[in-house]
Amino acid sequence: MEQASVDYSVVIPVYNSERTIGDVVSRTEGVFKKLGYSYEILLVDDCSKDRSWEILKKIHQNNPRIRIFHLIRNFGQHNAIICGFNNCQGKFIVTMDDDLQHPPEEILKLLSRIGEGFSVVYGQYPPENENFVQNLLSRIYQKIIKKILDIPDSLFISSFVIYRSETVKNITNIKSSYPFLPAMAIKSAPINKISNIAVEHHKRTVGSSNYGIIRYLKYSLNLLINYSSWPLFFVALMGSVISILSVCYGGWILFQKLLDPNYGIMGWNSLMVAVTFLGGAQLMAIGIIGEYLRRILAETSYGQQYVISEMES
Repeated sequence: MEQASVDYSVVIPVYNSERTIGDVVSRTEGVFKKLGYSYEILLVDDCSKDRSWEILKKIHQNNPRIRIFHLIRNFGQHNAIICGFNNCQGKFIVTMDDDLQHPPEEILKLLSRIGEGFSVVYGQYPPENENFVQNLLSRIYQKIIKKILDIPDSLFISSFVIYRSETVKNITNIKSSYPFLPAMAIKSAPINKISNIAVEHHKRTVGSSNYGIIRYLKYSLNLLINYSSWPLFFVALMGSVISILSVCYGGWILFQKLLDPNYGIMGWNSLMVAVTFLGGAQLMAIGIIGEYLRRILAETSYGQQYVISEMES
């Protein structure tokens, strides 16, 4: 993060939003012009497939307060926001979506809440503005985040957030090729300094959500592997259970043999059960350990949070 020289920074990750980003920027500017505070808007194009980058360049030409960044490939929403964090200059940093589901006018509520002394404030809204599948995935995703990060059920996690610059600096000091912002925020600020404020959340009027089953699974996997020890605990637990079951089954076979020396085919039952259970446990353990090793390799060699191909500021 650069030295704070403006009051507010607004970081907006942009992906295939050629039809909405102009309105997002103009309405966001309107909010801060009324307040009279200094501000900047950082638009990070996550390698959009449409004309978003061309539109961003036109927007930048009309207003030097708007800084634009174009990533060399699609890194993901959280990586794009990290790019904005590393280049912003505000004492307070707001992040929001590019599709107008987060009304820019609701930023005022975030500003009011963080003025009460909080370090992070999430906009809270009922996730009821998509179809049934999207709403269900969103609710499950919230539960996974809260369970793994051990945060209160009352705390709602969203991408409409305001941070103090000190918290953003702490976040950017966490070097990970797989950033997950809620987890990084929890590590960067006391839990009692993280709060919610009720905000409006509008229905999508243009395009479709970029968050499908695959995207939710991707972020859930990142959260599980990078920010928790659950997979290792699960493997250890499964190994213990399988070992106990194998011993119990071996005892059962021995007991049957004592009662009836002709019971079963010689060695078949015990051999197949042992091979199946232990082979499955080994495969599970190898798969998870292999994923950890792959990510360690990414962190120590070629891992990148983002790469900027072009910027204008």
